[in-house]
Amino acid sequence: MTQILVIIAIALAIFMLPRLAGKRVENKGATTRNILEINGWLRLAIMASILWPAGAALYLKPWNSHWLMFFYLGIGPVILFWGIFWVLSGFRKGKKNR
Repeated sequence: MTQILVIIAIALAIFMLPRLAGKRVENKGATTRNILEINGWLRLAIMASILWPAGAALYLKPWNSHWLMFFYLGIGPVILFWGIFWVLSGFRKGKKNR
C-alpha cells in the first residue's frame, strides 16, 4: 500500500513542480471571460438545462423504475445541447485564432 502512495506522490511531484516553479507568462491581448459576464442567451440555456430534467422527472417519475425513459427524454437532450454548444464554441475559437 505504501508503495502505491509513494508512486502517486512522485507522479504528482513530476507534474506539479514544473508548474509551481516555472516562470509565469503573461498573455498580452488575451481576454478572459469573467463568470459574471455571461449573456442572456447563455443564462436562458443554463436555466432550461436545470428546468428540463426537473420537469421530466416530475412527469416521468424515474424513481418508479422509468430510469431509461428519463435518461433519454430528460437528461439526454441537455447533454446533447451542451455537447453541440461545446463543439461549436471550439470552431468559433478556431476562427478567431487564425
